[in-house]
Amino acid sequence: MFVAAVRSARLERTLNSPGSYTLVIPDNSAFAALPKAQILRLRNSGQLRKIVRYHTVPATIGPHQFATGATPMTLQGKPLRLSQTGSVYKVNGATVLCGNIRTSNATVYIVNKVLLPPR
Repeated sequence: MFVAAVRSARLERTLNSPGSYTLVIPDNSAFAALPKAQILRLRNSGQLRKIVRYHTVPATIGPHQFATGATPMTLQGKPLRLSQTGSVYKVNGATVLCGNIRTSNATVYIVNKVLLPPR
């Protein structure tokens, strides 16, 4: 679902450009758990673009940054809150289901919630 959101938000070119990114990707069940009113709001491409940009950091985030409670800035212009308690990693309170997955230009973390940018 996140790939479809990236396409709808017209961010494919940005995310395929040279550079280093970290993507915090909600699993499909996270999208399914959104209230119907929020899903309707997401259909507005401006809102969808903001949310996809909020899940994207223009830098590499490693596991050590969770332990230090880092607050990396997203493409949307708002920071994420990283944390670690024991072996559990979180982003804005969403649990990381798997992560530190490397692609050609990104590091990926899969989370159990859709992250909504602060207003």
